[in-house]
Amino acid sequence: MRQVPTIPSGTAENRRVRLSTARFSLGSAVSLCLVKLVTGILSGSLAVLASAMDNVADIFMSAVNLFAIAKAADPADVKHPYGHGKVEAAATMFQGGVIALTGAGVGWEAVRRLMRGQAPEGAGLDAGILVMLVSMAASWLVSSRIRRAGEATGSSALLADSLHFRTDLYAGAGILASLVLFRFTGWKWLDPGIALAVGAYILIAALPLLGGAARDLMDTGLPPETVQAIGEVIDRHRPMVRGWHALRTRRSGSEIHVDFHVEVCRETTLEEAHRVADHLEHEINTLLGNAHVVSHVDPCQMECPGSQECARMKQMVREFAGPGRDGVKRRKP
Repeated sequence: MRQVPTIPSGTAENRRVRLSTARFSLGSAVSLCLVKLVTGILSGSLAVLASAMDNVADIFMSAVNLFAIAKAADPADVKHPYGHGKVEAAATMFQGGVIALTGAGVGWEAVRRLMRGQAPEGAGLDAGILVMLVSMAASWLVSSRIRRAGEATGSSALLADSLHFRTDLYAGAGILASLVLFRFTGWKWLDPGIALAVGAYILIAALPLLGGAARDLMDTGLPPETVQAIGEVIDRHRPMVRGWHALRTRRSGSEIHVDFHVEVCRETTLEEAHRVADHLEHEINTLLGNAHVVSHVDPCQMECPGSQECARMKQMVREFAGPGRDGVKRRKP
């Protein structure tokens, strides 16, 4: 099941952490790109320039993430009654496309240089090796910080950003190997060959981002294990709950939406039925980390088990914390 955020979605702290991390990501991407771009030009290394182009994609991703996270934090309004969470999914779709095009461009240039037999040269080669070492360390630190913030807040945009920074680390290891080997062997095919591999890796890394964004935009349900856990929460409240059906789940950015129908004894009062529904919503909300949970109460269609059993169930319902006292607001009937 998806990890429950330690900073509940929809809170001021959640928004603050997401925005500050998105700004940190953008600043880191710009810094890394500038350093690699200058070093790639001085050293003549296509592999270093390919890594710089990858950081250009990072800049696009981080900038769009910052806008998307800021917009997704806006409260629901008349035109958007379910909030603005899908802005994150739309932004990830755009970022995935930019990353895929970047990988294709790097691969094309690598093939062109392989055909011409071009190779890095000049005194900047050693500087390129040093910069790649520093870049790999920086990418690991930046990726780790963004990943922690993404897990804590439940932000899919930050988790995707972290994954892309982590690809820099793996690609950087290959680039570093090509520069070091060329330094001692002089094999011209190493630099464009590694660049071709980096381009392919960038392109492949874009596919999960595009797939995940498409699933969110299409309102794909939560993972089966999460849906099963929600059903188990409802089942634990039998016999007060006589049955349930029409369970639906979806994600909207970092927010989770759940709705379902719950069946209670048809002899219960409106207040007792609402008490059961509110209690279930609170339990599921706690399970998923401040999700938006809505239930609809239906009278059960089962044969009544008898007045004594009905009285016992009603007593169990009365022992639930009343609506509003356990952090769940009473819905208007």
